[in-house]
Amino acid sequence: MTESIVTVRLTRNLRYKLTYIKIFEMYIESEREAAVTDLLRSLLHAYEEAIAPLAAYLRRLDVATQELELDEKLMTHAAGRHDAESKLRFIHDGLRRASTWYRTQVMDRQMTSDPELRQLLLELGEIDAAKLWYTETIMSVLKIPLRLKEQDYTEPTQAEPPSRGEEWRPRLMDDLRRPSWSGSSNPPQDRGHGSGRPSGRGGSGRPGGRDRE
Repeated sequence: MTESIVTVRLTRNLRYKLTYIKIFEMYIESEREAAVTDLLRSLLHAYEEAIAPLAAYLRRLDVATQELELDEKLMTHAAGRHDAESKLRFIHDGLRRASTWYRTQVMDRQMTSDPELRQLLLELGEIDAAKLWYTETIMSVLKIPLRLKEQDYTEPTQAEPPSRGEEWRPRLMDDLRRPSWSGSSNPPQDRGHGSGRPSGRGGSGRPGGRDRE
C-alpha cells in the first residue's frame, strides 16, 4: 500500500532528527569552545525530547520507528566540518531550513487535517526556530557572519513561501498570527525542557532542505 504524504514526510523528519542527534554528539566530543559546547548540548537535549512525540505519532501510523537508519550522506557532510565556524554554519543552515519546512507544513492542508498533528508541527517548529535564534546569537558573539553560502545539503524541504519584505525571523508563531507565543528577545539562557511533549521555548533561543516528499 502506498504511504501517505503525512507518513513519508514525518518519517523523513524523524530520520533527520535522529541523524542530527548523532552529529551533535560527534561535535560535542571534539569541540573545545565553551559557548559552542553549551549550544550543542542544548540542541542535543531539545532533539532528544522532540523525537518522543514524533515517534509516538508515527507508531500510531504503523511506522516501525525503531528500524529507521541514519542518513549517512548527511553524517558525511557533518564530519567534514573540523572547526567551530564550519560546524556552526552547518548547524545554522540545517535549522534555518527546518524552521522554513515546519512553517510550510502548517500551511499545508494535507498535514493539518488532524488537529493533533498540526499542534505537533507547531511545537516542533517552535523548537527549531528558537534554536535557530540561539545559534545565530552564539555566532554573533563569536563574530561569525551568517551570510556566507553553505553547501546546499541538509534536510529536504519544499520551496520557501514568497518573501514578505523583511527576511523571516525565527518566530514561527508570529508568522501564523498567534501572538500568545512567548518568544523572547533577550539573550539566550538555555534551560532545557521538561518531560512530555516539547515546548516552544526549546532552551534559550529556537530537520531543513528540500521537501520530504
